Formats: sequence, C-alpha cells, structure tokens
Amino acid sequence: MFVISGCGEGEAPASGGSETAPPATVQSALPEVEIDLDEFVVLMDARLPTGPVSLRLANRGFEEHNLAFFVLESDSIVWETDGRLNPGERRSVTLDLAAGEYRAVCNFSDHEDRGMIVEFRAQENTPSGDGADG
Repeated sequence: MFVISGCGEGEAPASGGSETAPPATVQSALPEVEIDLDEFVVLMDARLPTGPVSLRLANRGFEEHNLAFFVLESDSIVWETDGRLNPGERRSVTLDLAAGEYRAVCNFSDHEDRGMIVEFRAQENTPSGDGADG
C-alpha cells in the first residue's frame, strides 16, 4: 500500500499529471498448506493443490517429529523434512507437488505404527485449506 501525504502551503504542481503512484505489481502468493504434527497424528487436508505449494509445518506435540511424502502403494519418497522438528517448532518449505495419490508419514521411531500416517491426493485446481476429508 502506498500513502502519499504533504504539508505546507502552495499550489499543486502544474504538471498536468496525477500525483498518485502507479499501482504496485503484486505477485500471486503460493498456496499454503497447514500441516500439524502431534502425538500421534498428522493433521492436514485430504486434497492438496498441484504445483508449487508452501507447506507450513508445526510440531504441536511434546516429541520430535519428521514428515515424508510417499507415492501411495510405493516406497518412493518424493519429499521429506530436513531432519526432525523439535516440540513447538514451526517450519515453512516450498514443494512442487505432482498430481497423484500420496501418504504423509512421520517415520521417526515408532510414530508411523502409532498412527502418524495419512493419505492425501494432489490434484489441479484444489484450493488449499478446503477442509476436504477425502
């Protein structure tokens, strides 16, 4: 936002032009996806947009957690956190997500076996934060 103000006396300049600044070019922000990690659950939307997305990770638990995205029905990891998130830690990362079906897993210690696994789908034209459950 631009704010223009002036003080003093005198007349406006006789330039014939407008004194308002040209509108700023606003670049579209990446879709944001909130992912909460807690004992022992991964909380996130069931549908995510494809392409570049900003993942906003938060460890809301009292134990360390990590997160990895696997292609569904495969052991192929397409993305994982750089190390573990400490309790209370927040982290934002950018990921270029291809269309498909995935599972998100905290594979630290026995967390996956205790329920920290969720399936999701990445598809075009999916608004982030849509609250979809499948």
